[in-house]
Amino acid sequence: MTKQLQNRTWLRRLLPALLGAAAGVTVFLWVYGTAPLHTGWDNWILRGYDEWDVQQHYAGWLLFRNAHWSFPLGMADTIAVPDGTVISYTDSLPWVSIFFKLLRGVLPATFQWFGWYTLGCFALQGAAGALLCARCVSGIRQQAAVGLLGGVLFACLPTLWERAFRHTALASQWLFLFALYVYLESRSALHRTGRAPRMWWWLPVLAFVAVGIHPYFLPLVMVCALLWSIDRVRLSRAWAGATVDFTAALAAALVGGVLCGAIGSGTSLSREGYGEFSMNLNALINPYSRGQYTWSKMLPVLPQQSGQYDGFNYLGLGVLVLLALALLLSVVRLFRRPRMAGAWWRRNWPVAAACVLLTLFAVSNQVYWGNAGFTIPLPQWLLNLCGIFRSSGRMFYLPAACLVVWGVYTLVGACRRLSRPAVCSCAVLAVLLAVQVWDLSAVAAEKRAWFAQAMAEPVENVAFHSKTSGIGTNHTSLLAAGEVRDDRLRLLAILAGREGLSTNLDIAVSGSREAAAQNRADTAALLQSGSYDPSAVYVTTDESVWLQWQQIFADDDTLTFFVADSCYFMLCVNP
Repeated sequence: MTKQLQNRTWLRRLLPALLGAAAGVTVFLWVYGTAPLHTGWDNWILRGYDEWDVQQHYAGWLLFRNAHWSFPLGMADTIAVPDGTVISYTDSLPWVSIFFKLLRGVLPATFQWFGWYTLGCFALQGAAGALLCARCVSGIRQQAAVGLLGGVLFACLPTLWERAFRHTALASQWLFLFALYVYLESRSALHRTGRAPRMWWWLPVLAFVAVGIHPYFLPLVMVCALLWSIDRVRLSRAWAGATVDFTAALAAALVGGVLCGAIGSGTSLSREGYGEFSMNLNALINPYSRGQYTWSKMLPVLPQQSGQYDGFNYLGLGVLVLLALALLLSVVRLFRRPRMAGAWWRRNWPVAAACVLLTLFAVSNQVYWGNAGFTIPLPQWLLNLCGIFRSSGRMFYLPAACLVVWGVYTLVGACRRLSRPAVCSCAVLAVLLAVQVWDLSAVAAEKRAWFAQAMAEPVENVAFHSKTSGIGTNHTSLLAAGEVRDDRLRLLAILAGREGLSTNLDIAVSGSREAAAQNRADTAALLQSGSYDPSAVYVTTDESVWLQWQQIFADDDTLTFFVADSCYFMLCVNP
């Protein structure tokens, strides 16, 4: 390939990617406005977003910022003392947190980067969607037009909007979208030239990044790496090369996991609940999620099992119409041109098989359509294995993306037989995109209004009383005595992080829970015995315990006691 041709190829990729990124940014601003981009404003996090998980993610970042550097890089010795925990278990996006921890010397006390990171996710999703859609056309102008429409379409997928801010790490769906693009482009290049292209190396890079963003994206990226290795064997019989390619992606994931602490931290990766957080069979047409948003202006909310809110996979009315048209066109092609249909299946059966397997895993052994269903009994060892990714409904993200790509390719391919194929394909895609935007316009308005209301409220209405400010001065730790109410756990952890204190509070989904629980019990026993550490701030959510402290230490003038939002504190004024 000549240098001029290489430059032209990069131009064909760069222009759609930039347009798609711009489309993603525009969609973000339409849905959320600029409110979450204020790094010094965390009121919306303190209020919770749809649920309280965002407080866990934010607290993990704040406490990790104050932690000592250690190995693995994602270890925070300030969480769940004495053992600490890795922030993969607080879903605090380890690679992003590690980057900002490097800048902690210049960051203000209150600093949330969740808004800017999510903006980046929308931009990258738009760029990946544009590249995926632009592959099916030729000519720079047509690629730019289809890429722009595709970028908006992928940025308007409800699964992205639903995860953004409620579970910020899971908004990083651009990871498997780029992996899918790299796979498809590499396969096409191998088919044309008979040689493996250089860009397949992006698959190990994406695997490395995925494990340090959110482990649930790792299997989706690795599926794309596996598909590439399978097709390399099918198209060129390069068994050795295919083995090296997949091994490189797997090794990159392992190295990244060990570095950030997601792998090898000594904690079991499996958790109970596989099947509970699965995907209902009606998920594609069911506009229901946490927050009770109006996800569709036309389709009604359908029943599902209680935990299946996490298997939200509504596609949007525009995408559903796209898939219906693509299915109709495919059936017509099957009868009119069976050889072409057969060639398509021979080329794409590995992708179809992977999507079927991921869908089966997403549905799990608890198969339901609405409230009607059945459970397939599985041996305990298999349930434990599946429990590594117990929120199985998320595994449908990749099959859903493949469906969207298939729909766009089928529609554009059908337009090629018309007199003006470029104009027709763009016009039809624009109409479908308009339907998608109209269908989601209500939820966009609701989310925008939510942030506007949150921004208008003072912090005191949703967090601790202003008297908690400054309690970290001359103190080193915030120690809970005994168990803490769940509705105050994360807010107390955020307070510790903002005040630069370590804490024995456990906010991780896994980790050294036993040691932290024992530390809280030991702290309670220490105070009951009449002793305390002057460098510690003590807290309980049990008023009777707090009153006992006041009786035990009634003669100690160095101690002060106060209440803040149902949290009861004791600290030494001059430690």
